[in-house]
Amino acid sequence: MTDNVALSALDWWAEAGVDTLADDSPRDWLAAAPVSAAAEASMVEVLPVLPTPATPVTLPETLQTFRAFLLADPAVPGPANARIDAAGDPASGIVVVVDMPEAEDRASGNLLSGDVGALFDRMLGAIKLDRTQVYLIPFSPARPTSGRLSEIQINALRPLLLHHLGLAAPRKLLLLGDAPVQALLGQPAAKARDTEHAVSIGGSSVPAIATIHPRLVSMKREWRPLIWADLQRFEKL
Repeated sequence: MTDNVALSALDWWAEAGVDTLADDSPRDWLAAAPVSAAAEASMVEVLPVLPTPATPVTLPETLQTFRAFLLADPAVPGPANARIDAAGDPASGIVVVVDMPEAEDRASGNLLSGDVGALFDRMLGAIKLDRTQVYLIPFSPARPTSGRLSEIQINALRPLLLHHLGLAAPRKLLLLGDAPVQALLGQPAAKARDTEHAVSIGGSSVPAIATIHPRLVSMKREWRPLIWADLQRFEKL
């Protein structure tokens, strides 16, 4: 066979789509290419680096030291220079939990200042109480820039609130706003209100009422009858 004839035959097979030499023995075309001994020896198994588990934080066992912890410890969500302390009388047995400080509170250094605070004072007055007769706790000592607490923040703050309540040993609870209600009752305030709940604190069952935050009531006057009904229910606990 001349070279021209041979090349012509090869061209015919190429046009027919045959572009790979084959033999009579079966071959696994999908198998990985064999690795030489030298290449195999050079391979080093790289294990993923797992994060070191965080050391559990030991929470202070007295109310005074725990309040200082909430204001300064980096384990608490929120910048330390924006945190607001609890206020009032822990011995009263009446604990009010708000979701977070108001925007004005950072300047005053006190919880519930300004117009929202004035409405809160009227709410307490309607059930024959004032700030000196309750213990007022911020669920989050610092106010987030967004003005809302994320689910991650709520989950991080929940054990801190339970510890705080365990030290304060309340006789009854008033929960204002979605975040503390969600943390303790597992539902938003609008759904949890209008009924009495029980919160387990330190092995005791403490009656609790959830209601709308005065911040929202100040924007929607039509909600005032709802919060008034909740306050009357709380007064009777």
